[in-house]
Amino acid sequence: MNPVIKNLRTTALACASLIAATLFSTTALAQTTTAATLPASFMGTYQLTYESGSASSPIANNTKLQLVLAPGGVMCVAGYNLTNPFQKSGNTVETFWTEPTSGISLAVASVNGNFHEINVMSGSTFVGQMTGSKISTATSCTGATATPAAPAAPQVDPAKIEQVFTQAQQKLAQYFPATGASTTQKNGDYTYRFYSGTNIYLAINNGEVYVMGGAFGNQPIKQGSLETILSALTNMPVSIPPIPSGNSTLVVTGRVGTAGINVDIGSITLDNLPMPSGDDIDSVKKAVEDQYKTAGITGNIAVTLISSSSTQTIFNIKFNGVINQSGFTMTQNYDITYTYTKK
Repeated sequence: MNPVIKNLRTTALACASLIAATLFSTTALAQTTTAATLPASFMGTYQLTYESGSASSPIANNTKLQLVLAPGGVMCVAGYNLTNPFQKSGNTVETFWTEPTSGISLAVASVNGNFHEINVMSGSTFVGQMTGSKISTATSCTGATATPAAPAAPQVDPAKIEQVFTQAQQKLAQYFPATGASTTQKNGDYTYRFYSGTNIYLAINNGEVYVMGGAFGNQPIKQGSLETILSALTNMPVSIPPIPSGNSTLVVTGRVGTAGINVDIGSITLDNLPMPSGDDIDSVKKAVEDQYKTAGITGNIAVTLISSSSTQTIFNIKFNGVINQSGFTMTQNYDITYTYTKK
């Protein structure tokens, strides 16, 4: 292979790795919610049995419960009257109600348009389920008399928290650079590290991973459970190869979208790179295709040469495809511009 082309493909692969890493934030951001309404056929009183409860479950296994689904988006169970049902993007089979004090969510699951079960969640963690059937069409919200206790905080292995920090610094160094990282610290229920180079906090609270600051804004954003994030980081095929030296500076800008939510990636700058020409576009496309194929992302890539001269080359990559996560298929799109400027 021509050395110039080989160097360009290595550079493009490195940049593609950096961009692919933004899935860490955009996938979580894509979990938006919309108001939901159950079919009229679901309205009525259900006799249910609680089962598959975890250690942190708020209800004992084999507990018998009566649950009422009433018009107007009302669910009554265990002394609670819950309202404002919603669905999560990418999940059309479950309708959720959340009890705000405990954070417990009840998800009515349907199969082929019929009631199937109710999954019980603490945050994003499954803690048990209710199974049974509708026993009448009565929608009087008496509920059950027993009120479940708030779930115990999950036991978190400190070693796994440290693994999340280590993996994030290795795989997502543009957000969590090891240089300038604080030691692991505590603040209330949060265990965190602060990355002064990006002004970003990476934190764990009761088994959930959060980010805040810098590109993520001033409010904590939940990314998922500790186990889910650690698994994703451990298996993330983001291995940035050595970048060849040259006499140009590359600036990567643009937006990345998941399930209709777009996030600006900011500006990624790589210095001392070889200067490509307009004839190298096919090699760029091949490098990006290779990276996304490795990451399990499928779709269509369009590479467009915007301008090319002896001092600057600019090209754009547009990508539309899908990514599978946690059993759900979500749309993914990139609109990224690469600007090489000769020194």
